[in-house]
Amino acid sequence: MMQQSSPMITIGPRAIQAIGDAVELLLPWLSQSRFRILPNGNLEFDDAEPAEAVGLLRQAVEVVLPEEVRERLGHKSGLGWRVFFGHVVGWWLPQRRHLGFLRALVDRAALHDIKLQLHWNADRSIPVDKRRPGLEALGAGAVIGVVAGLITTRLFPRDSALALLVFAAFVVAGRVYQRVGWRRVCGDPLCRAPIGRAKVCPSCGGTPT
Repeated sequence: MMQQSSPMITIGPRAIQAIGDAVELLLPWLSQSRFRILPNGNLEFDDAEPAEAVGLLRQAVEVVLPEEVRERLGHKSGLGWRVFFGHVVGWWLPQRRHLGFLRALVDRAALHDIKLQLHWNADRSIPVDKRRPGLEALGAGAVIGVVAGLITTRLFPRDSALALLVFAAFVVAGRVYQRVGWRRVCGDPLCRAPIGRAKVCPSCGGTPT
């Protein structure tokens, strides 16, 4: 029986703002959080204030995440939702200067096949930038050329020149695309995700204009 993939849970700008406000408010207590992971996976805090701060932040997230998602995260992690959330906070705190809390939650949830999407630009217009392909276009042409060349050698084992010609053709095609091709990317400096022909940015949820 084929396992059904989990649906994407979108966190919009209002929810992101609410959780961000909670993090900012509770950070002085969260940053002082000292806890130990017990053999059963539970957390034991040294002080009551950081433990309460983690609990308040968890409640702010619970307003956003459906109960079934929280239960699934708790079940798949084997920790239960509350303990799993505490582990996320503990993993995020040491690297909070270069990783946002919500991004840490998204990353930890993805490990358990729970897909969370941060759409901070939902229902907002975003500019679109055009970029030329980088070295990846040339690399893709070379990789495809190698595969096509190997297939050619099997179909025509005595004609090695043809295989080299096929390889060279794909490399040249990659080079040409690198020089004349364009791709549409999100203009939000925090996003910069490829958009293609999509009507909504798949990363931040903004509407390209």
